[in-house]
Amino acid sequence: MQPAVFGISGLRGIVGADLVPELASHYAAAFGALVGLGTFAVGSDARTSGPMLASAVTAGLLSVGRDVEQLGLCPTPTVLHHTRVRNRAGGIIVTASHNPEEWNGLKFCDRNGRFLLPGEFGRFRDFIERGSFEHTGWRALGSSSDYPDAVKDHILSIVSSPVFAPARQRLQSKPLRVGIDAVNGAASVAALELVRALGCEPVPLNCDPDAGRSGFPRRPEPTGRNLADLCRLVRNQHLDAGFAFDPDGDRLGCVSETGSALGEELTICLAAKYVLPHRKGPVVVNLSTTRGVEDVCADFKVPVYRSAVGEASVVERMIESEAVLGGEGNGGVILPEVNFTRDGLVGMASVLGLVAFYSRPLSQLASEIPVYRIVKLTLPIDRERFADRRTRLLAEFDGCRVDERDGLWLGDSDYWVHARPSNTEPIVRIVAEARTEDAVNEVVNRAKRALGGNP
Repeated sequence: MQPAVFGISGLRGIVGADLVPELASHYAAAFGALVGLGTFAVGSDARTSGPMLASAVTAGLLSVGRDVEQLGLCPTPTVLHHTRVRNRAGGIIVTASHNPEEWNGLKFCDRNGRFLLPGEFGRFRDFIERGSFEHTGWRALGSSSDYPDAVKDHILSIVSSPVFAPARQRLQSKPLRVGIDAVNGAASVAALELVRALGCEPVPLNCDPDAGRSGFPRRPEPTGRNLADLCRLVRNQHLDAGFAFDPDGDRLGCVSETGSALGEELTICLAAKYVLPHRKGPVVVNLSTTRGVEDVCADFKVPVYRSAVGEASVVERMIESEAVLGGEGNGGVILPEVNFTRDGLVGMASVLGLVAFYSRPLSQLASEIPVYRIVKLTLPIDRERFADRRTRLLAEFDGCRVDERDGLWLGDSDYWVHARPSNTEPIVRIVAEARTEDAVNEVVNRAKRALGGNP
């Protein structure tokens, strides 16, 4: 059994094995002690273990004299939005994002509504390792209160944003009917309410968070291969589009009016195609994101900057470059004037806005983005073994451009491959992209051979 993983993405583990309430309480107490006095927002996704771990987090924060504001079941981006707009000292989200049901974890955000940047995480990790904090006496314990309107505030922030004003006007005059598959997760209620707030009609599928306590109805990632039911719903109901979320609502997958899944890589491309006419400026994505982003941004003559994988790295690069939009190829969209985090609700509003603004079907708008073939897979290789085999991977792709900021990125004009150890699991993730399926499969097989996997 692997121990719980603590990295820049937060704390994550299997509930009852390596992730227990005592551990969650300890990390929450340490975070509260490090950040200092103030009120901390706490929310969770719909996993069965969510209430238990949220209680442990609350106990930990109260034990070091910090006040807690309970947001209850809500998307991860809602907690970050609330933390920023309500000027809270920080936030903790109980979620394991896209991991299976038996997993859960904690994500930590600062008072700016951002996950901890690399330097901030380093200080937090060192603080925990030193164990240099004390619990308070009974007279100085924190207090806990409920705040039930965080989702409502988040939705209002999106629909009132000037970025979405042109789309909102058109959607209200010509409403769309769209399918929503929230995997019975944290975005179940929020996604339906946002669609209604934009003047459209939602058709729900897997939007019952109570059912989510019993397990997910499909694989949790909103990737094309997991959206067969949503594709069928869109076709059978003759809907204008379909949208799928992961369990904590920060990632989005799209389905066109033809009932075809567009792939999570296309989400950031579609969002850029809508946002950039209204907010012109740099765009930041990570090293594992499709080159389709560059193609879209070239049409608007704006630069694209790349960062290491991970939301914190993307956000850090966005701050440096004053980017107007950011994201990742896993379905994440970051629009900083609404929320400085991956936000599936913002992503959905952007794609709905795109369809409304151009008055054209989503399939047609997606077809204007050049087609690449992308493959994503994992190998059971830990960081130490990967480090030992870096030179073999470099030799296999000798002559290519090399980026070593996050594992190894190697590429030329025809293809690229990115191999990097996971921040949350003892695996190496490989992402490769090329123009054709045969070409990308060849690249992947070369990478697997170099790392010791079977082609």
